[in-house]
Formats: sequence, structure tokens, C-alpha cells
Amino acid sequence: MAILLVLLAGIAVYANTFHVPFVLDDAGSISENPVIRNLANFYANRSGYNYLPNRYVAFLTFALNYHFGGLNVAGYHLINLLIHLASALLVYSLVRLTLRTPYFQDRDSNSKQRASYLEPQTFIPLLAGLLFAVHPVQTQAVTYIVQRMTSLATLFYLLAVVLYALARLGVEKSGGNANWLKPGLLITGAVLAAVLAMLTKPIAFTLPLAILLYECCFFRSVWKRRMLYLLPLLATLPIVPLTVLNFGESSTNIILAAGEQLRAGSGLSRLDYLLTQFRVIVTYLRLLVLPTNQNLDYDYPTYTTFFTPPVFLSFLLLVGLVALALYLFWCTRSAGLQQVQEYSGSTDPQAKTVFHLLALRLIAFGISWFFLTLSVESSLVPIVDVIEEHRLYLPGFGAMIVFATVFWLLADRYTSPGSGKFSLLVATLLILGLSWATFQRNHVWGNAVRLWQDTAEKSPRKGRPINNLGVALEAAGRRPEAFRSLSRAVAVDPDYYKSYYNLADLYLVSDQPEKALPLLRTAIRLRPNFTEAYVDMGAALMRSGRFHEMTQFLERNIDRVKRNGEAHFYLGAGYAFTGNREAAMRELEIVARLDRALAASLAGMLGVRAPHGQQ
Repeated sequence: MAILLVLLAGIAVYANTFHVPFVLDDAGSISENPVIRNLANFYANRSGYNYLPNRYVAFLTFALNYHFGGLNVAGYHLINLLIHLASALLVYSLVRLTLRTPYFQDRDSNSKQRASYLEPQTFIPLLAGLLFAVHPVQTQAVTYIVQRMTSLATLFYLLAVVLYALARLGVEKSGGNANWLKPGLLITGAVLAAVLAMLTKPIAFTLPLAILLYECCFFRSVWKRRMLYLLPLLATLPIVPLTVLNFGESSTNIILAAGEQLRAGSGLSRLDYLLTQFRVIVTYLRLLVLPTNQNLDYDYPTYTTFFTPPVFLSFLLLVGLVALALYLFWCTRSAGLQQVQEYSGSTDPQAKTVFHLLALRLIAFGISWFFLTLSVESSLVPIVDVIEEHRLYLPGFGAMIVFATVFWLLADRYTSPGSGKFSLLVATLLILGLSWATFQRNHVWGNAVRLWQDTAEKSPRKGRPINNLGVALEAAGRRPEAFRSLSRAVAVDPDYYKSYYNLADLYLVSDQPEKALPLLRTAIRLRPNFTEAYVDMGAALMRSGRFHEMTQFLERNIDRVKRNGEAHFYLGAGYAFTGNREAAMRELEIVARLDRALAASLAGMLGVRAPHGQQ
């Protein structure tokens, strides 16, 4: 019944996502990515691996989606939902297994009589699984197609911990005398899941440490024996660094390459990024407790001074949470075990509180999990976007354990045995409220204009969402509104190059090439390696009748556009219009290899048969 409830809840809140369009990074990673268009790139050659080694598994799944369904978004969303449902079930399973570990075994035998659905072994895992399945903050990791990288890595991550827990429980149950075949196979499975997680997204780097944390929290035996189980998982720690470093380079180049990878495209210093993350993590906590005002593209301030109030106060709060986790570990290590032994088999009323004390270990573990799994993206590795909701997907498991345990403790302490139905009603209302919020958030995602209007309203001083709103409006056939939105994006954020490019593109399709030229020059100045701006500049110059200027411009920048069939088409047309037929024929040969349709157009312009090339 618990499994069915988790599945039905997850399906219900994501039932309206199957038509959500590709957005933002979906273009570069999926809809415009040539690597995923041929499955052979992932088994017959190294193209799929070389594209992004530490995301190979994720891109393989995108390639499989494309192989079976092309760019039909429904197939991508179906796989994303299945991954999310499986992850929610793993959350339920892992919490349930945790309550069977030696730490909790037989600890609750003297607690007050409860309805079966309020037994902690039933209630806490189910509430944690439901919270994970329906919490609104998870939408970006599930509904945003490209963030399958996050949800799939989390799936493998949780699977590895579940398999490890099963292996250890099997050994503990047999008193250490079990047949080693089954535990050995489970540990092997955990290692395989860990490798898959690390080849899906680098957030899985912390997985061996999370398993070490789990072992320390819930199992007991001499460390020599425990290391036999831990060492295979700890041996996977180098995988993520190895996918970053290129050992074919010199030692200096290896260090430089690692430094660039550990910047993730951000110009922020590591210290400034860390200071900003103190505030960001507090925002994450607020989203987990009160998931309102969600935003796809935050306009978040960066901080450079530790003693500015937002940073300093956030730091104190986070230190307080870490201190709380350490305190709870200490309490449950000393007083907890002593009380269990003292009251075991006793009828003393104090025995009723023993499990309450032991349950504090779950809270300490959840807090520790949250900070550990968030550390890859919220510490010293500067990332372009300082805050993204999908980064809470894996840490959210720790938060859901804390919420579920605290809820059960409060319900069990402050309600009588006969009022369990009231606690169940409150929990049900909580899940229904979060489910409704998630369904509504997914409704916002369901239309590109609606999504970017929501984002632009919440980030009114950031150029990217306003630019994306303009692009969505143009795609919806609302060109006057698109002009206004893109013009506003340029005014609001003069340093965002894509706003200039998209506004210029709009002028081009509106047959106003002269107005496009200064915008494209600005886009090129802001982003010299932006190939599309060079191509559009060629188009604007040609449509303005500036054929000599166009050919000179493209000749100067040929290295930037040499693999672009449209740029070579414009260059060939420019040669044709200026009377250089020989050069135009050379360009025709190049265009034929890159784009057959454009080659046919250029051949018609030259009055010849198009060469037989291949795309």
C-alpha cells in the first residue's frame, strides 16, 4: 500500500508535464546536440564519452530517447517521471531499511501502543517517500528535461546506499556468519551503481562519504571488519576527478585544466562564491520549508564581504544546524544507549521515550546528508548560476528524513494513543497541499510564454529571462510583444549578448536588416566566440546589399564559421554577386558537404547543378 501511495502521488502531480517544451540548456544538450542523434557515438566510437565524460550515462539516455522518439518531448518527460518515481521508492526503502539497522533494532518494544499506520517503521518511511515525491522544489529536477542528469545521478546514488544497507543488514542478521555470496553481490551492485552515478553527474563524488556516514550512524562492529564493506565504495572516489583531468597533457596543463573545470564557467572568485553560498543555502532551506516564489532563473546577489549581515547571519544559522547535528549525534551515542539498556524490558513510563531519543539520530543523519550532498555545488566550485532549485534534489532526501522524523516525534509525543487519526489527517493535508503546489508549478512550466512571464516577473532586472520571454513570444506568433520584450532585455541588462542577437534576428525576419547590424556588432563585441552572431551578420549585410563588406567580414572570420553551412552560403552568394565565380564555386563545394538544401539554393543562384555532397 505504501509503494502504491508513493507511485500514485508522484504520477498525479506530474501528470500535466508531458507537453512541457524544451527550455534553456535543453537546446544545447538535446534538441540541437548532434552527439545524441546517433547511438553509435555511445558504443562504436568515443564521441559520446568525449562530449562530457562525467555525464556520459545521462547523454546516453538522451540518445536512447532520440533514437526511439526523436524530439517528441513526451518520451523525455516519461523517462524523467519514471526516474523520479524510482527515486521516491528508494527514499521509502532506505528509510525503512534504516529503521531495521542494529541501531534501532527492538528499541521500540516498550513504546505506547499506536495504530499500525503510526508505527515509526511504517509512518516515517512513507511520509519521507511521499514528501520526496510531491514536494514542489523537486519540479525543476523532474520537469526540466536536461536536469535528468541530477535526478538520474540521485537514483543511482540512492540505489548504491540501499544495496549497501541490504548487504550490511544481511551480515548483521547472521551475526557475521553469513554466506558471503549474497552480501558480496550486493556490495558489487552498490559499486556499480556508484560508478553509474559518477558518470551521470559529478554531484555523486560524495557518494562514498555518504555511505561512510551511513555506516557510522547505524551499524556497529570493529572497524577492521567494517572496512571490508566500505573499501570497495571508497575506491570509487577518484572516478569524478579522473573524468575531469586529461592525463595525456603535461602536468602543468593537467592542473590548469582541473582549475578550469573547478570553475564551471563562473568568473566569481572561490571565496566570493562561498560567501554567496552561505546565503543561498538559507534560501534553499526556506524553499524546503516554505516552497513559495519558485523561480527558474533567479536574479541573486553575490556577496564579497563576510561581515555583511545577510552572509554573517546565514553563516551563524548554518553553523547552528551543523552544531545541532553534532549535538544529536553525541546525545544518541551516550545517553541513548545507556537508557536503552536501563529500560529494556522495563514497564517504567520513561521507557516510552527511548525510541524518541534514538530517533534523533535520524535527524542528525538527515542534516549531515543535506550538507554533505550539497557541498559539491555550494562550496568552493564557482558555477555560473549561484542558485538553482534542481541542486536540492539529492540533498532533499536528508531534508525529507528530518521533516518526517520531526513530524512523527511531535505527533507521538503530543497526541494520545486514541488520537492517531488526527495526526494522520494533518499528514494527509500536508501532502495534499504540497501536491497541489507542485501541480500548479508544473502548470507554469507547461507553456513557454507562461514560464518566462513568471520568471521575468520574479527577476525583473535580469536580461536572460526577459530575452527568453521575447523568444517565446515570437515563437507564439506575438511579434510586437516580442519586440518590446527583447528591447527591454537590452535596456535592463546591456551586457547580455543574446538579447542583442535575438533582437537583431527579429529585425532580420521583419526585413529590417539595417537595424540588425549595430545589434549584431554589439553581440560580437560582448561574445567574440558566438558563431551565430557572425552568421547573422553575414545575412544582414547581404540583405542590405553590402556584398563586398559581407565577403570581407566572413573572410576575416572564416575560422569562426568554417563548419557552418549557412555562413559559407552567404560567402558564396557574396562572391557570386561581386563577380568572383571561381570563389563562389569553391564555396558551393563546401556548402554541399554541410547542407544540401543551401547547396541547391546557391547552385540555382550560380546556374549550375548542385554537387552531390553529404550532410
